[in-house]
Amino acid sequence: MNEDVTHREIYERLISVEAKVDTNIAETKTMVAAFNAVEGAFTVLGWIAKAAKPLLWIGGVVAAIGIMYAELKIGK
Repeated sequence: MNEDVTHREIYERLISVEAKVDTNIAETKTMVAAFNAVEGAFTVLGWIAKAAKPLLWIGGVVAAIGIMYAELKIGK
């Protein structure tokens, strides 16, 4: 089990590992950017939800008043 490994082979393996690490770093940066974009999207959706709740209440009140008006008008 005594394998002789030359410096050249070690160097080639090192270059290969460095290339893989560089690839992983680039992919990780892409994934981090995607997660940041998703985080921003969820922030915007949170703002929309906060704005939608009062608008739904206002719409419900307007609809209720309209239905009451229609019922009173039909009843006469």
